[in-house]
Amino acid sequence: MSNQQPQPNVAIPLPKGKKNAVQIGCICMMLSVAMYGLVFDTLTSPILESVNAMGYVSLFSIFAALGVSIMTPIGGKLGDLVGRRNIVVIPGVICVAAGIAFAFVRSLVPLMLLRLLVSLAQGAFTAAPYIIVSLINERKDVPKAMGMLATAIAVGGFGGSILAGILTDMGLLTVAILMPAIPLILGVVLIGLNLPNQKRQGKVALDVPGIAALVVALCGILLALNFAPSMGWTNPRVLAGFAVGIVALFALIKIEGKAAEPLIPLRLFKNHNYTILLIVGFICYFYQRAMNVYAPMGAIRVMGAPTTVAGALQMPRTIITIFLPTIAGAWVGKKAGNAWKAMAVGTLFVAIPMFLMGFTTPTSSVLIYFVALAITGIAESFRAVSITPSAQATLQPADMGVGTSLVNFVNSLANTISAAVLGTVYNINIAADPNSAALIQNGVNSVFITAALVSALGFLLVLFVVRPQMTGKRDK
Repeated sequence: MSNQQPQPNVAIPLPKGKKNAVQIGCICMMLSVAMYGLVFDTLTSPILESVNAMGYVSLFSIFAALGVSIMTPIGGKLGDLVGRRNIVVIPGVICVAAGIAFAFVRSLVPLMLLRLLVSLAQGAFTAAPYIIVSLINERKDVPKAMGMLATAIAVGGFGGSILAGILTDMGLLTVAILMPAIPLILGVVLIGLNLPNQKRQGKVALDVPGIAALVVALCGILLALNFAPSMGWTNPRVLAGFAVGIVALFALIKIEGKAAEPLIPLRLFKNHNYTILLIVGFICYFYQRAMNVYAPMGAIRVMGAPTTVAGALQMPRTIITIFLPTIAGAWVGKKAGNAWKAMAVGTLFVAIPMFLMGFTTPTSSVLIYFVALAITGIAESFRAVSITPSAQATLQPADMGVGTSLVNFVNSLANTISAAVLGTVYNINIAADPNSAALIQNGVNSVFITAALVSALGFLLVLFVVRPQMTGKRDK
C-alpha cells in the first residue's frame, strides 16, 4: 500500500507503520527518562527514610547525576559499535531490571548501586531517541519530532511526580517506583521490533583509555563542584578532586588526540558552528537550577508564600511545555532561518523573566514568579526544537551519534556547573548571617540576576554569531 512505502531522503527509510512505531517508541523512552528523574527526586526522602538513611540524600543525587554524565558521551560511541537499536534495547533492559529491583530492595548500599546502574543505563540510551528521530525523518520534519520528545519529557516529569506522590501517600511506594518502567518497556519493544540495527560500517574500536580518563575527570570535577559550596572551596578534599579531575581532563585530551577511534573526536570542536551551538545549549540549561531550587526558596523565604504555592510555581510553565514544543517544531521546520529565531526566543525569554525575578521583595506578589516561569516555558519549547537539530545539521553522518550525545552531555553538565556557581553566589550574599531575611532576599535575587546575565550572553551569541552563520551573513 502507498502509505506503507519508505520515505525518501532519510538516513533510515522505513514504511509508515514502522516509522510511527519507532517514533512512538522514542517518545516512550523520553517519557520514562523524565518519569524516572522526577519520581526519584520526589521519592528520595521516603525511600531513604524507609532504610533510615536520610543523611545520604546528597550522595544519592550525586550518583544519579554522575551516571548520566559519564554514560551520555559513551553511549554515542557504543551506538556506532553495537548499533542504534541495540543501544536502546540492551541498556533499556538493564534499566528496567535495575528499576524493578530498586523497588523491592530495602538496604542502603544495594539501593545506591541500583540507582547508579539506572542512571548509567539511562545515560547510555538518553541521546538515542534524538539520534533515531533524526535518522528516520526528513530534515524538515526533525524539529517537529524533537518537539514531540520535549512534550514527552514535560508530561513524564509533571505527571510522573504527581502520580508518584499520590501513590506514595496511598502507601504504594513500590508501585510508584515501578511506574516509569512501563513506558520504558513499551519503548524498548517498539524500537526493538521495528528499527533496523544500523551501525557504522567497518571495524569500530572502543576507546577504553579515553573512557577511563573521562570517568576520572568527571568524577573528580563534578564531585568537587557538588561538595565545594557546602565543604568550602579550599577544603583539601575539594581541591584534590579538582586536581585529579583536571589532570585526567588533560590526559583525556591527549588520548583523544591520538586515538584511532576517539570517544570524543576533537575534530568536532574545529567545527565552529557546532561548537557555538554547544555553548548556546549549555547557556539555555544554566538557569534551570535557579528555577528549580531558588524560586521555591524565594517564594517561601522572601515573599512568605505557603509551601503548597511554592510547589505549584512551575504549573503554568509545565502546561506550556506540554503543548507548545510540537507547534514550535513545526514552525522551525518550515524555514531554515526560523532555527536561529527559535534560539533567540530560547535565550531572551529566559533572560527577561530571570531579571524580573531578581528584584522581588517581601511586598512583591508571588504571581511575578508564576508569570516569569511561564515565560521560560516558551523559551524551553523553542530551545528544544532548535539547538539539537541545528547541531546535527552541522555533523557528518559518521559523527551523528557521538555528536548528538555530546550535545546532551554538555546540557547535563550545565545543571551541575550552575549548581556550583549559583550556590556560590547565594552563599556569598548570606555569609554574614544565613538566617537573615534581608540577606536571603539578596542571595536569591542575586542568583536570578546571575542566571539572567548568562542567558543574555546566550542571546547575544545567537544574534551576533549563530544568526550570521545560519543566514550566510557573517562579515568577511
